Amino acid sequence: MSQTGRNRREHTAADTEEARSTEPDPAPVWAIPAPPLIGREDELRCVTELLAAPGLRLLTLCGPAGIGKSALAHAALAATAAGGRSAVVALDLAEVRDGAMVDSTLRALTAEGPRRPEGGRQLVFLDNCDPVIDAVAEGVLRLLAAAPWTVVVCASRTPLDVYAERILPVGPLRLGPQSDAVRLFTDRVSPYYRHGITGAPERAAVARICEVLDGVPLAIEIAAEAVGPLSPAELEGRLRRGEYPARGRLRDLAERHRSVGHALSWGESAQREEDIALLKRLSVCESHIDLDTAGQLSGIGREEIAGGLRRLVHQGLLTSVDNGLGGYSFAMTHMARSHYRQELERDPAALAMARARHAGVCLAFAERVGGTGTGAGFGGDPNAGAEDGRDARRAAAIARRLPDLRAAVRHLRQAGRYADVLRLLLVMAGPDGPGGVEYTAQLEESAERAVEDGGAEGRGPAAAALLTLAHLAARTGDPERAGAALRRAIALSGHGERTIPHDARELLAALGDGARPAPVPPPGPPARAAATVTATTTATAPPLDAGLTPRQHEVAQLVAEGLTNRQISRELEISEWTVVNHLREVMRKLGCPSRVHVARILGRRAG
Repeated sequence: MSQTGRNRREHTAADTEEARSTEPDPAPVWAIPAPPLIGREDELRCVTELLAAPGLRLLTLCGPAGIGKSALAHAALAATAAGGRSAVVALDLAEVRDGAMVDSTLRALTAEGPRRPEGGRQLVFLDNCDPVIDAVAEGVLRLLAAAPWTVVVCASRTPLDVYAERILPVGPLRLGPQSDAVRLFTDRVSPYYRHGITGAPERAAVARICEVLDGVPLAIEIAAEAVGPLSPAELEGRLRRGEYPARGRLRDLAERHRSVGHALSWGESAQREEDIALLKRLSVCESHIDLDTAGQLSGIGREEIAGGLRRLVHQGLLTSVDNGLGGYSFAMTHMARSHYRQELERDPAALAMARARHAGVCLAFAERVGGTGTGAGFGGDPNAGAEDGRDARRAAAIARRLPDLRAAVRHLRQAGRYADVLRLLLVMAGPDGPGGVEYTAQLEESAERAVEDGGAEGRGPAAAALLTLAHLAARTGDPERAGAALRRAIALSGHGERTIPHDARELLAALGDGARPAPVPPPGPPARAAATVTATTTATAPPLDAGLTPRQHEVAQLVAEGLTNRQISRELEISEWTVVNHLREVMRKLGCPSRVHVARILGRRAG
């Protein structure tokens, strides 16, 4: 048998004895070649240099599920064996659940000692060690002691935790338009559909998909195989929602690589139940997780949560990242987040609790960085701390939390907590946020809903939101919208212009008298005050038909009947946001600072 043939014979834990007895020469590696390794040039060079270095006895490649540990090890060992001075014995432990089987196999190698190639050494490759990591650690120590010329290489999510071990973390593929991640995605798209990813928009979508998937090779391969029925843009949208389109994979792939769920479930036999429960709770987070956040989401003590996070990092289920403040935060891959969130969704009560706690964490963060108390803007400055807030650290903290803030806004909107929605939006649209223009529609609609549904509690956040909206509208060249927002904010204050912040008064002056609301009547008996407001409204009301479209007239009439925006949207079969737009135009054309004044005008006309 040729040397090449000898170096491509596969051994498993079950047939090591037979292989050794029937193969007189050093037997070793894989019968079926793996697909070519895409990228990883730097990592491959690092592993081969480590294997060539004197003194190395045990090298463990660690990393999250699907990161490509086995593929990198295969390529490095094949390159090392090709030099002719090293023989490789490969043991795949993926399906082994009995530590005794691992122990007996490694004991057999230890008893006689692996055969030492002439002038060379024996490489023992142990792949997928996680389910039997304790037995592997014990057996490897015996093997290293019995055969000094042996070097052991392990591919495992969890290290062996012995002194002889050199741990090499395997990270994601490089990202970017011309990156290794994009090359891998393109290579794994079916040849029938590759013509559909040659245009610039499609290539850009592929690059974004790889970023969403954190550069994890297995996730990229699974996603790429869905291109065809789905375009890259459609696939990106589904992945951002946590969906991995189901599709049958190649016949010769291991069971654990057939889906994201298979990959994550495979290693759960070696995990504690409390760690799996923690992963499910943490899956509601969209970005990095600090120790305090993990504690609030889990509801357990600080020492317990620190231990849980340490174990999850050790098992490759979380990664530690620099938090920018001289400490550590923790990140979950898109694969893990998608899998454990789906597991959490099987228990609606647990999901609701986790989302509520997550929203609470985001509100506490907003309070710390934004100064968004309910009275902001009236009796308090909405730009309090703005000078300090422009500090790069605070802006960076908001940018890191932005995905979580958006998720909390969605949850709070569904829960009807619009005052809290505004507290988050004010941070996102404020001077330290990523920019406010994209949030103008949400600010306007949520301010109206906060007043409708929240009563007095919602007035402060609504007024602060409308002041922010006025500034955004003025900056984007929409003075009419700015004036309408200012009028509404001042009306919500109940105390007139004198309580608005200085910068808002400057904006009011810049917009001119057209933005100034009607003067607030002096305090007096309720009956007199009501009569004064009615008289003012009647005297200044324009003709009802002046400029109103038929649809705007319908909206105004339903407002006069006391319907909320939600009720109007159902009555007219239009979206709530369309109702808000129509009502804003009605208020502008009629010169009304609020929907209450619209109702009064229509009431007087009807009378």
